[in-house]
Amino acid sequence: IDPDHPDLMAKLQPGYNFLGNNDDTHDVLGHGTAVAGSAGALSNNATGVAGVAWKNPLMPLVVLNSSNWATYSDISRAIIYAVDRGVKVINISIGGNSYSSTLDNAVNYAWNNGALVFACAANYNTSSRYYPAACSNAIAVAATDYNDNKASFSNYGDWITLSAPGVSIKTTNNGGSYGNWNGTSFASPITAATAALVWSANPQL
Repeated sequence: IDPDHPDLMAKLQPGYNFLGNNDDTHDVLGHGTAVAGSAGALSNNATGVAGVAWKNPLMPLVVLNSSNWATYSDISRAIIYAVDRGVKVINISIGGNSYSSTLDNAVNYAWNNGALVFACAANYNTSSRYYPAACSNAIAVAATDYNDNKASFSNYGDWITLSAPGVSIKTTNNGGSYGNWNGTSFASPITAATAALVWSANPQL
């Protein structure tokens, strides 16, 4: 996440970079900052946009490189890292089309420790399963359009848990600006942020 974005900087908690094994969580691609803004951009600050969970903190965990590539191993490590530090809501706006027992075990670890993993269903207009969204204890999120229909690009099928807006989502851009983004990558954090709001209202649920 862009640590200097005026709509995000006050929300950020210390995170970790699993690619460099350090605490540098700058955004090298742009996708993470946009995802973060849709979930939790600041509100009531007369600036930019408002995320769904406008007060909940954000912990950036870097697993995606500048070429838009991540490994299941790093994603799994990030899930466990977050859970071990008390994170209750985890959003993963990346995925692959092959099953991984390592990834499934990490999602189960979150579930068994009272944390929820939300993951995007991916954008290939297919019913094929994508992971970690299709893991048994993950919440798989598809995207809807302006008319509350399935977005044309969104994956679908009986493995989907929920759907949420994913077309022209106005959010934060890397470098301090704003832009419109499409994808299940944005439907997922919007859904995750709603869960954060629910838990904030009633932590006993």
